[in-house]
Amino acid sequence: MSPRVSIVGMGRIGTLAARRLLAADPDIALTLYDIEADRCEAFRGNATLATSAREALAESDTIVLALPREREIDRTLERFSDGQVTAPIAGKLIIDLDPPPADRMRQLDRAIASAGGTLCLRAVAGVRIGWRGGSLTGRAEPTGLTRAAARRPPRTGRATRG
Repeated sequence: MSPRVSIVGMGRIGTLAARRLLAADPDIALTLYDIEADRCEAFRGNATLATSAREALAESDTIVLALPREREIDRTLERFSDGQVTAPIAGKLIIDLDPPPADRMRQLDRAIASAGGTLCLRAVAGVRIGWRGGSLTGRAEPTGLTRAAARRPPRTGRATRG
């Protein structure tokens, strides 16, 4: 069975992730969503083009967020002023390719865990993402970031203080 992956946010990072996933596994069940639907059109025929973020979340077990600001993450995960994630993400792996600052990310991590999901963080950068041994892999590659951000190692699981 092909893995089911959704990418929300089809800017530069999301588009690179989609291309790499399709190159690694042309049979992948890939769903794409962007608030600007035209950004997904280049993938028509190779991926399902969702009409809403909620549809993209429902279609897959792995959700790749390639969103530029925390506000877009909150809208996608339906996280409102109480801080709770209300989108149906129980049992899903959420990979954030462009995470907010560490203190806000810890709050997001707790909210995702409370909703039954698992958060995986990757540093901001160009992205190398694909399948290896039947598993989703990802690695950020520095491209025009500050040196400090480029040296920040990827983290997985619960965000903790170092």
